Amino acid sequence: MAYFNHAFQKLFVGTEQFQTTAGAATTSLGLGEFTFVDPKTWLAPDDLAALSPATACPLVLVSGSIHPQDKIGKFHGGYSESVKSKTINPKYVSAFYKVPSCLAQQAQITVGANQNNWDNDGPCNANSGTVVNKTFLCGENYDLRVDIKGSPALRFLTRNDYFTASAYTGCCPEDSIAPTPVNPLIVYVQWAYQLLNSPLINPFITVDVTYSSNGGGLWNPLPGTDGTASKENLAALLAFVQNPASLPANATPEDTLGGLIITGAYEDTRFGDCTFYPNDSIIAFLEPVKLYASEVDNNGDPCAFGGVCVYNSCDALQLKGTGENVIRDLILTEGYMQQPFYTGQDLRIREITNGTDVYNAIDRGSLYTRYYIQHNVPRFNNPTGTFDNDQYLLEIIVDGGTGNLTQFENFVQAWLENAGSGCTTLTAYGCPDYCTPVSPTND
Repeated sequence: MAYFNHAFQKLFVGTEQFQTTAGAATTSLGLGEFTFVDPKTWLAPDDLAALSPATACPLVLVSGSIHPQDKIGKFHGGYSESVKSKTINPKYVSAFYKVPSCLAQQAQITVGANQNNWDNDGPCNANSGTVVNKTFLCGENYDLRVDIKGSPALRFLTRNDYFTASAYTGCCPEDSIAPTPVNPLIVYVQWAYQLLNSPLINPFITVDVTYSSNGGGLWNPLPGTDGTASKENLAALLAFVQNPASLPANATPEDTLGGLIITGAYEDTRFGDCTFYPNDSIIAFLEPVKLYASEVDNNGDPCAFGGVCVYNSCDALQLKGTGENVIRDLILTEGYMQQPFYTGQDLRIREITNGTDVYNAIDRGSLYTRYYIQHNVPRFNNPTGTFDNDQYLLEIIVDGGTGNLTQFENFVQAWLENAGSGCTTLTAYGCPDYCTPVSPTND
């Protein structure tokens, strides 16, 4: 272990090519090119291009500089000097893995019946105490609590967001002895309107009202909303709230199937290149909102009665491999190389110090795959008298345009095997399984 339980991290931009020319010098590497060189000659090994190299000697990982102009001078190893790692002994490599970029996924929950679970044969059956086709009675109030958690909500309110929507089913007929069932859309429309009309919660969600008036054979979005689930639907929803008799229904209204589809939707505002201060947060941009909902009684207890089924149809998945993260890692590496990214008052100094070159090296709107090589450098002369070592994590950024990645993987794999590091093999991580969002229609 090192003195601290972390690895010193360094980023190498490899968005163009893994250079496999034998005998190539570090000065020949351009922006986005990377390779390995012999620390004794500073030239690429002769068997670099072979798919099964024979070398097992220590090597240095090198990538081209991101700076096209050297403000210090070409003889002084200035800004255009290539980026180099410590000498990597393959016997001391402890990890070699690949992390792909992964797309984000919005959270989605369904309330009540929809095309996926209306026949009570879906996952809601496993939810003890909940029912899909709940019978709503006249003269009653029904409450739905929706909670929104995650960084976007915390930055918006400095707390987790929540809202309780209440729906009243109207007075019972004068000649009825006991409360009678009503069209369930009366409840779902009121819940949808209140959720979309609330300034606390509507920035984070879209709401679809879906229904079927023929026993689940055909599902449709509520008329007038077109399935857009936006705040522009408030007028149509309000009209149904004020006139429940205009709601679509089966010949027997209480036999109508209905429900809500609530989807997490949030777009964060963030500063562009003109500021880019370290305290500009991108967490809310990266982390999707998480949705939770449950029907509650007047005391807020969801366990005291048989509530309507709420099903988590899609988990929230975070965007991975974005250029926003990569460019910050690159700025950190540049700072370690004594080329700090200026964040003072006069932002023109960034251009003077070549700080704006990071924008040309990394596209903040693109997605990147990363390779990691973790290795140790032993300290044979330690002033404490205890054998110790420093741990380094080398991060190589590639994208869809990077060439020779198969040669890169094969070279490193054979290099490690030749050195007797048989336990260290390439581990390729994948993206999580994505769900199929529930639609308000049969499409």
